Amino acid sequence: MKKFLLKTLVFVCLLILILAGTVLFDIFAVGGTFKNNYQASIVDKLDRLESITEPKIILVGHSNVSFGFDSARLEEEMGMPVVNLGLHGSLGNSFHENLAKVNLREGDIVVVCHTSFSDDGLIGDYSLAWITVDNNKRIADLIEKRDYRGMLEAYPDYLCNSLFLWATGRANRDTGSCYSRNAFNGYGDIVLRPEDMAVTEEYFKTASVGVPEITEDCMNRFNEFVREVNDKGASVVIAGYPIAYGEYSDFTAEDFDDFEQKLRKYAECDVISKYSDYFFPYSYFYNTQLHLTEEGAAVRTDLLASDLKAWLNYRNK
Repeated sequence: MKKFLLKTLVFVCLLILILAGTVLFDIFAVGGTFKNNYQASIVDKLDRLESITEPKIILVGHSNVSFGFDSARLEEEMGMPVVNLGLHGSLGNSFHENLAKVNLREGDIVVVCHTSFSDDGLIGDYSLAWITVDNNKRIADLIEKRDYRGMLEAYPDYLCNSLFLWATGRANRDTGSCYSRNAFNGYGDIVLRPEDMAVTEEYFKTASVGVPEITEDCMNRFNEFVREVNDKGASVVIAGYPIAYGEYSDFTAEDFDDFEQKLRKYAECDVISKYSDYFFPYSYFYNTQLHLTEEGAAVRTDLLASDLKAWLNYRNK
Protein backbone atom coordinates (compact mmCIF):
# COMPACT_ATOMS: atom_id res chain seq x y z
CA MET A 1 0.00 0.00 0.00
CA LYS A 2 2.83 2.39 0.92
CA LYS A 3 4.59 1.67 -2.37
CA PHE A 4 1.38 2.40 -4.29
CA LEU A 5 0.88 5.71 -2.46
CA LEU A 6 4.51 6.65 -3.05
CA LYS A 7 4.26 5.91 -6.77
CA THR A 8 1.03 7.90 -6.96
CA LEU A 9 2.64 10.84 -5.20
CA VAL A 10 5.65 10.73 -7.54
CA PHE A 11 3.36 10.57 -10.57
CA VAL A 12 1.32 13.55 -9.35
CA CYS A 13 4.48 15.55 -8.65
CA LEU A 14 5.87 14.75 -12.10
CA LEU A 15 2.57 15.75 -13.68
CA ILE A 16 2.58 19.05 -11.80
CA LEU A 17 6.17 19.71 -12.87
CA ILE A 18 5.35 18.97 -16.50
CA LEU A 19 2.31 21.23 -16.44
CA ALA A 20 4.21 24.00 -14.65
CA GLY A 21 7.07 23.68 -17.09
CA THR A 22 4.69 23.89 -20.05
CA VAL A 23 3.01 27.01 -18.64
CA LEU A 24 6.36 28.67 -17.91
CA PHE A 25 7.61 27.77 -21.40
CA ASP A 26 4.51 29.39 -22.88
CA ILE A 27 4.94 32.53 -20.79
CA PHE A 28 8.67 33.08 -21.16
CA ALA A 29 9.60 31.37 -24.42
CA VAL A 30 6.49 31.43 -26.61
CA GLY A 31 5.10 34.73 -25.35
CA GLY A 32 2.02 36.33 -26.91
CA THR A 33 0.84 34.60 -30.06
CA PHE A 34 -2.10 36.85 -30.93
CA LYS A 35 -0.33 40.21 -31.20
CA ASN A 36 -1.94 41.03 -34.57
CA ASN A 37 -5.38 39.73 -33.62
CA TYR A 38 -8.43 42.03 -33.44
CA GLN A 39 -8.37 41.67 -29.65
CA ALA A 40 -4.79 42.98 -29.49
CA SER A 41 -6.08 46.42 -30.48
CA ILE A 42 -6.86 46.90 -26.80
CA VAL A 43 -3.14 47.43 -26.18
CA ASP A 44 -3.11 50.42 -28.55
CA LYS A 45 -6.38 51.75 -27.17
CA LEU A 46 -5.05 51.69 -23.61
CA ASP A 47 -1.80 53.31 -24.75
CA ARG A 48 -3.82 56.22 -26.13
CA LEU A 49 -6.03 56.34 -23.04
CA GLU A 50 -3.03 56.55 -20.72
CA SER A 51 -1.23 59.15 -22.85
CA ILE A 52 -3.95 61.81 -22.52
CA THR A 53 -3.70 64.03 -19.44
CA GLU A 54 -6.47 66.51 -20.27
CA PRO A 55 -10.24 65.88 -19.99
CA LYS A 56 -11.29 63.40 -22.66
CA ILE A 57 -14.26 61.53 -24.10
CA ILE A 58 -14.06 57.77 -23.56
CA LEU A 59 -16.29 55.64 -25.79
CA VAL A 60 -17.24 52.38 -24.07
CA GLY A 61 -19.06 49.35 -25.43
CA HIS A 62 -18.72 46.33 -27.61
CA SER A 63 -17.91 46.06 -31.31
CA ASN A 64 -20.78 48.43 -32.12
CA VAL A 65 -18.42 51.08 -30.74
CA SER A 66 -15.23 49.99 -32.52
CA PHE A 67 -17.13 49.71 -35.83
CA GLY A 68 -19.40 52.67 -35.17
CA PHE A 69 -17.58 56.00 -34.76
CA ASP A 70 -15.36 58.52 -36.48
CA SER A 71 -13.46 59.67 -33.40
CA ALA A 72 -11.51 62.37 -35.21
CA ARG A 73 -14.82 63.88 -36.32
CA LEU A 74 -16.18 63.70 -32.76
CA GLU A 75 -12.98 65.21 -31.38
CA GLU A 76 -13.27 68.17 -33.73
CA GLU A 77 -16.94 68.68 -32.90
CA MET A 78 -16.47 68.49 -29.12
CA GLY A 79 -13.02 70.06 -28.75
CA MET A 80 -11.90 67.17 -26.53
CA PRO A 81 -9.60 64.19 -27.17
CA VAL A 82 -11.49 60.98 -27.90
CA VAL A 83 -10.56 57.37 -27.16
CA ASN A 84 -12.56 54.49 -28.65
CA LEU A 85 -12.41 51.50 -26.26
CA GLY A 86 -14.93 49.36 -28.15
CA LEU A 87 -13.89 45.72 -28.45
CA HIS A 88 -16.03 42.55 -28.32
CA GLY A 89 -19.43 41.71 -26.84
CA SER A 90 -18.32 38.30 -25.60
CA LEU A 91 -16.05 39.99 -23.07
CA GLY A 92 -19.12 41.40 -21.33
CA ASN A 93 -20.17 44.85 -20.17
CA SER A 94 -18.17 44.83 -16.95
CA PHE A 95 -14.83 44.17 -18.67
CA HIS A 96 -15.37 47.14 -20.99
CA GLU A 97 -16.31 49.35 -18.05
CA ASN A 98 -13.06 48.32 -16.31
CA LEU A 99 -11.14 49.51 -19.37
CA ALA A 100 -12.65 52.97 -18.93
CA LYS A 101 -11.32 53.23 -15.37
CA VAL A 102 -7.71 53.13 -16.57
CA ASN A 103 -6.29 56.66 -16.26
CA LEU A 104 -9.67 58.11 -15.37
CA ARG A 105 -9.32 61.84 -14.65
CA GLU A 106 -11.39 64.77 -13.50
CA GLY A 107 -13.51 66.19 -16.30
CA ASP A 108 -13.54 62.98 -18.37
CA ILE A 109 -16.82 61.98 -20.02
CA VAL A 110 -17.42 58.22 -20.25
CA VAL A 111 -19.95 57.50 -22.99
CA VAL A 112 -21.49 54.04 -22.53
CA CYS A 113 -23.11 52.47 -25.60
CA HIS A 114 -24.13 49.04 -24.29
CA THR A 115 -26.62 47.06 -26.35
CA SER A 116 -28.03 45.33 -23.29
CA PHE A 117 -28.41 46.02 -19.58
CA SER A 118 -29.19 42.50 -18.42
CA ASP A 119 -25.72 40.95 -18.09
CA ASP A 120 -24.51 39.11 -14.98
CA GLY A 121 -21.17 40.94 -14.86
CA LEU A 122 -19.22 37.90 -16.03
CA ILE A 123 -17.09 37.48 -19.14
CA GLY A 124 -19.07 35.55 -21.73
CA ASP A 125 -16.22 33.79 -23.54
CA TYR A 126 -13.17 32.98 -21.43
CA SER A 127 -11.20 31.57 -24.37
CA LEU A 128 -11.58 34.93 -26.08
CA ALA A 129 -10.57 36.63 -22.83
CA TRP A 130 -7.29 34.67 -22.85
CA ILE A 131 -6.61 35.78 -26.43
CA THR A 132 -7.26 39.34 -25.26
CA VAL A 133 -4.87 39.01 -22.31
CA ASP A 134 -2.29 37.09 -24.38
CA ASN A 135 0.54 37.27 -21.85
CA ASN A 136 -0.06 40.98 -21.13
CA LYS A 137 -0.13 41.74 -17.39
CA ARG A 138 -1.75 45.13 -17.89
CA ILE A 139 -4.78 43.44 -19.47
CA ALA A 140 -4.73 40.52 -17.02
CA ASP A 141 -5.08 42.97 -14.13
CA LEU A 142 -8.48 44.02 -15.52
CA ILE A 143 -9.93 40.54 -15.03
CA GLU A 144 -12.15 40.47 -11.95
CA LYS A 145 -11.99 37.81 -9.23
CA ARG A 146 -15.43 36.49 -10.12
CA ASP A 147 -14.01 35.48 -13.52
CA TYR A 148 -10.98 33.60 -12.17
CA ARG A 149 -12.67 30.20 -12.22
CA GLY A 150 -13.83 30.61 -15.81
CA MET A 151 -10.39 31.82 -16.85
CA LEU A 152 -8.73 28.84 -15.17
CA GLU A 153 -11.06 26.39 -16.92
CA ALA A 154 -10.38 27.98 -20.31
CA TYR A 155 -6.61 28.19 -19.92
CA PRO A 156 -5.77 24.71 -21.31
CA ASP A 157 -7.55 25.58 -24.56
CA TYR A 158 -5.61 28.86 -24.88
CA LEU A 159 -2.35 27.11 -23.95
CA CYS A 160 -2.80 24.45 -26.63
CA ASN A 161 -3.72 27.02 -29.28
CA SER A 162 -0.80 29.22 -28.33
CA LEU A 163 1.74 26.39 -28.46
CA PHE A 164 0.32 25.08 -31.74
CA LEU A 165 0.54 28.47 -33.44
CA TRP A 166 4.10 28.93 -32.18
CA ALA A 167 5.20 25.46 -33.24
CA THR A 168 3.72 25.79 -36.75
CA GLY A 169 5.09 29.29 -37.32
CA ARG A 170 1.60 30.79 -37.57
CA ALA A 171 1.75 32.98 -34.46
CA ASN A 172 0.94 36.69 -34.73
CA ARG A 173 -0.17 36.58 -38.35
CA ASP A 174 -2.21 39.49 -39.67
CA THR A 175 -5.39 38.21 -41.32
CA GLY A 176 -5.74 41.37 -43.37
CA SER A 177 -9.46 41.56 -42.58
CA CYS A 178 -11.42 43.99 -40.43
CA TYR A 179 -10.78 41.58 -37.57
CA SER A 180 -7.13 42.43 -37.16
CA ARG A 181 -5.13 44.87 -35.09
CA ASN A 182 -4.12 46.80 -38.19
CA ALA A 183 -7.76 47.47 -39.08
CA PHE A 184 -7.87 50.19 -36.39
CA ASN A 185 -6.70 53.79 -36.54
CA GLY A 186 -4.93 55.65 -33.74
CA TYR A 187 -8.20 56.54 -32.02
CA GLY A 188 -9.34 52.93 -31.78
CA ASP A 189 -11.86 53.07 -34.66
CA ILE A 190 -12.15 50.34 -37.28
CA VAL A 191 -11.21 51.91 -40.62
CA LEU A 192 -10.64 48.79 -42.72
CA ARG A 193 -13.87 47.35 -44.13
CA PRO A 194 -13.23 44.87 -46.96
CA GLU A 195 -16.01 44.89 -49.54
CA ASP A 196 -16.46 41.12 -49.42
CA MET A 197 -17.75 41.42 -45.83
CA ALA A 198 -20.54 43.88 -46.61
CA VAL A 199 -24.13 42.85 -45.85
CA THR A 200 -27.19 42.91 -48.07
CA GLU A 201 -30.74 43.76 -47.11
CA GLU A 202 -31.55 40.04 -47.21
CA TYR A 203 -29.28 39.54 -44.19
CA PHE A 204 -31.78 41.34 -41.98
CA LYS A 205 -34.50 38.76 -42.62
CA THR A 206 -32.82 36.56 -40.01
CA ALA A 207 -30.64 39.05 -38.10
CA SER A 208 -31.30 39.27 -34.37
CA VAL A 209 -32.42 42.86 -33.82
CA GLY A 210 -34.69 43.58 -30.90
CA VAL A 211 -35.34 45.68 -27.82
CA PRO A 212 -32.72 45.19 -25.06
CA GLU A 213 -33.61 43.81 -21.68
CA ILE A 214 -32.92 45.54 -18.36
CA THR A 215 -32.45 43.70 -15.07
CA GLU A 216 -32.14 45.06 -11.57
CA ASP A 217 -28.96 43.10 -10.79
CA CYS A 218 -27.24 44.47 -13.86
CA MET A 219 -28.26 48.04 -13.08
CA ASN A 220 -27.06 47.72 -9.49
CA ARG A 221 -23.63 46.67 -10.78
CA PHE A 222 -23.62 49.36 -13.45
CA ASN A 223 -24.53 52.05 -10.94
CA GLU A 224 -21.56 51.01 -8.81
CA PHE A 225 -19.41 51.73 -11.85
CA VAL A 226 -21.10 55.12 -12.25
CA ARG A 227 -20.33 56.01 -8.63
CA GLU A 228 -16.69 54.97 -9.05
CA VAL A 229 -16.37 57.25 -12.07
CA ASN A 230 -18.08 60.13 -10.30
CA ASP A 231 -15.74 59.76 -7.34
CA LYS A 232 -12.88 60.55 -9.73
CA GLY A 233 -14.57 63.78 -10.80
CA ALA A 234 -15.61 62.30 -14.16
CA SER A 235 -19.07 61.69 -15.63
CA VAL A 236 -20.91 58.76 -17.17
CA VAL A 237 -23.61 59.13 -19.78
CA ILE A 238 -25.53 56.47 -21.68
CA ALA A 239 -25.87 56.99 -25.43
CA GLY A 240 -27.68 55.18 -28.22
CA TYR A 241 -26.32 52.41 -30.39
CA PRO A 242 -27.08 51.69 -34.08
CA ILE A 243 -30.42 49.92 -34.51
CA ALA A 244 -31.19 48.38 -37.90
CA TYR A 245 -34.73 49.39 -38.82
CA GLY A 246 -36.58 48.45 -41.98
CA GLU A 247 -39.19 46.19 -43.49
CA TYR A 248 -38.07 43.14 -41.49
CA SER A 249 -38.21 44.85 -38.09
CA ASP A 250 -40.65 43.53 -35.50
CA PHE A 251 -40.39 46.49 -33.11
CA THR A 252 -41.47 50.12 -33.13
CA ALA A 253 -40.15 53.46 -31.90
CA GLU A 254 -42.60 53.17 -29.02
CA ASP A 255 -40.96 49.90 -27.92
CA PHE A 256 -37.62 51.68 -27.64
CA ASP A 257 -39.25 54.65 -25.93
CA ASP A 258 -40.43 52.26 -23.22
CA PHE A 259 -36.95 50.77 -22.93
CA GLU A 260 -35.46 54.25 -22.70
CA GLN A 261 -37.84 55.33 -19.94
CA LYS A 262 -37.07 52.22 -17.91
CA LEU A 263 -33.35 52.84 -18.36
CA ARG A 264 -33.71 56.42 -17.18
CA LYS A 265 -35.54 55.15 -14.11
CA TYR A 266 -32.83 52.72 -13.02
CA ALA A 267 -29.60 54.38 -14.17
CA GLU A 268 -27.80 56.76 -11.80
CA CYS A 269 -26.49 58.73 -14.75
CA ASP A 270 -28.01 60.64 -17.65
CA VAL A 271 -29.36 58.90 -20.73
CA ILE A 272 -28.52 61.50 -23.38
CA SER A 273 -29.96 59.84 -26.48
CA LYS A 274 -33.41 59.17 -27.85
CA TYR A 275 -32.94 55.61 -29.07
CA SER A 276 -35.29 55.90 -32.02
CA ASP A 277 -32.97 58.63 -33.39
CA TYR A 278 -30.48 55.79 -33.84
CA PHE A 279 -32.78 53.78 -36.14
CA PHE A 280 -30.58 53.39 -39.21
CA PRO A 281 -31.46 52.00 -42.66
CA TYR A 282 -29.99 48.64 -43.61
CA SER A 283 -27.62 50.30 -46.07
CA TYR A 284 -25.70 51.84 -43.15
CA PHE A 285 -24.63 48.45 -41.77
CA TYR A 286 -21.50 46.46 -42.42
CA ASN A 287 -21.16 42.68 -41.91
CA THR A 288 -23.48 42.45 -38.85
CA GLN A 289 -26.58 44.14 -37.46
CA LEU A 290 -24.47 46.30 -35.09
CA HIS A 291 -21.48 47.35 -37.22
CA LEU A 292 -21.64 50.44 -39.40
CA THR A 293 -20.28 51.44 -42.76
CA GLU A 294 -18.09 54.54 -42.97
CA GLU A 295 -21.16 56.58 -43.89
CA GLY A 296 -23.17 55.11 -41.03
CA ALA A 297 -20.36 55.80 -38.54
CA ALA A 298 -20.24 59.44 -39.65
CA VAL A 299 -24.00 59.84 -39.13
CA ARG A 300 -23.85 58.18 -35.73
CA THR A 301 -20.91 60.36 -34.71
CA ASP A 302 -22.86 63.50 -35.58
CA LEU A 303 -25.83 62.24 -33.56
CA LEU A 304 -23.65 61.60 -30.52
CA ALA A 305 -21.99 65.01 -30.84
CA SER A 306 -25.44 66.61 -30.88
CA ASP A 307 -26.53 64.57 -27.84
CA LEU A 308 -23.39 65.47 -25.91
CA LYS A 309 -23.67 69.18 -26.70
CA ALA A 310 -27.30 69.24 -25.58
CA TRP A 311 -26.38 67.40 -22.36
CA LEU A 312 -23.46 69.75 -21.62
CA ASN A 313 -25.63 72.82 -22.24
CA TYR A 314 -28.28 71.48 -19.88
CA ARG A 315 -25.72 70.51 -17.21
CA ASN A 316 -23.96 73.89 -17.33
CA LYS A 317 -27.09 76.02 -16.99
